[in-house]
Amino acid sequence: ALALALREREEALVECAQYLEEGNLQALRQALRPYGARRAWREKKEAEEPRPLRLRGGAFDQASLAVIQKYLHRMPRQVAPAVERRASVVIPLVNVDGVASLLFERRSSHVRTHKNEVCFPGGMVEEGVDQTIIETSLREMSEEIGVPQERVQVLGVLRLNWGEVASITGVAVTPVVGFVGELRDMHLAPNPAEVEDCFTVPLSALMEEKHWIVRDLAAPVFTGGPFVVWGLTGYVLFKFTRMLRSCG
Repeated sequence: ALALALREREEALVECAQYLEEGNLQALRQALRPYGARRAWREKKEAEEPRPLRLRGGAFDQASLAVIQKYLHRMPRQVAPAVERRASVVIPLVNVDGVASLLFERRSSHVRTHKNEVCFPGGMVEEGVDQTIIETSLREMSEEIGVPQERVQVLGVLRLNWGEVASITGVAVTPVVGFVGELRDMHLAPNPAEVEDCFTVPLSALMEEKHWIVRDLAAPVFTGGPFVVWGLTGYVLFKFTRMLRSCG
């Protein structure tokens, strides 16, 4: 492909030299038009722009995941506050019989706090164990529901407003977006000491405004699934769905 492009460029230069020698400026101008600076800049810009996410009830595929990944990488970065307590969660993207969905956990009644509440897999950073915040999230998901770390295709980090996170929890939580695959092709093994069960919600339902309760000075609440999603998980989920809206 590169050799072909170079040959075509060489042929174009020879053609332009011939027009210049003949004094045929109109033909020269026409031949050079595809190489104009403004056009070249515009084409480069369009090539760099992520394609719209065309996904409303269909399955996650590599094209749609690439769009999500590009938007995650383009989100404004914020300097994380200097805090002692840091944690990470995974926003697990899955396909359920070919339908794009998100995977959630419902916490066990045996945990000390937030009993029976809906959450994403995740937990606290373990110093000396986790080299990165991504390792934290993948390790915790493996321990909680048995998803092997190597199975997860990490797309990026969802950037949050640290001030808003601080108003919900005293922990600096970093959400990591990862694609797990087709749910029927894997075996989930919830740890009964931490997780009561797992469930999924179709992406189409998560994107519907009628399923959301959004009020000032409160974390958004999602009511369109088998369990209500609120608190920090509701906030993270709301931010993620709004990012997806910007994709499409």
